[in-house]
Amino acid sequence: MNTIDKILENQQAWQELSSDDESAVQAAALASLSKCADALAVLSGNLRALGYSWVSSEQVPIPGLRSNIQIIETRTGLSIPGILVAFWERVGGISFVDLKDYQHVGFWKEQGIISPKGFADGLHLDICNDEWTASVCQDFADWQDDSNHDEMKSFLVSLSPDGYHKDHSSGGAPYGVFAESHWKPTWQNFVWSGTAYPVTALTDPPDFLSYLRTAILECAGFPALLGNPAFFSIKERLLQGVPLF
Repeated sequence: MNTIDKILENQQAWQELSSDDESAVQAAALASLSKCADALAVLSGNLRALGYSWVSSEQVPIPGLRSNIQIIETRTGLSIPGILVAFWERVGGISFVDLKDYQHVGFWKEQGIISPKGFADGLHLDICNDEWTASVCQDFADWQDDSNHDEMKSFLVSLSPDGYHKDHSSGGAPYGVFAESHWKPTWQNFVWSGTAYPVTALTDPPDFLSYLRTAILECAGFPALLGNPAFFSIKERLLQGVPLF
């Protein structure tokens, strides 16, 4: 069985689990996210070895994390999806893009790698720190005050800029999950935008864990570059030693 087949097998097993069987879904999610943390650690190291220095990760200590989640849930009356909490506990925040000076954009241009949409869509997931917590609470207050509030039935927990914004160009709505979801929330506002459509992307849009599995293990952290011939050899180097989950 080759690597893609194994990723696909894991993806199918996850998606076949019913959301109604919370204990089974939770157990599978926790096991996968622990391995996901290991995969991200190896992938991050491979990126740095390649000369790609715009990799950052950070964790909030568990007491602080739980306090921040409680603040959000108390102020909004909504629940943060369990899988997102588990991700923060095991991984924290992760970013493969430079959202301050956007220096990563030049790296891919130097490699001669340009995606159909003009961005790499590098992996980025916000950390649940004090600043992010305050931002989410403010977003919720603004959402409640919006004149179109009744048309927007669910509140989006924003977790990442979209692909355009990541590379400092005009873009659309941020990626995120709806607050009422639990262990299989859909990764909202996201589309697979590379030259090739991922083999392991079984649903469109994907749920949060399925997105992570495909974006990391098949796309090496840069979904919009998948299918570009110039990215192939780099992708193989980036995925060297990355454990599956």
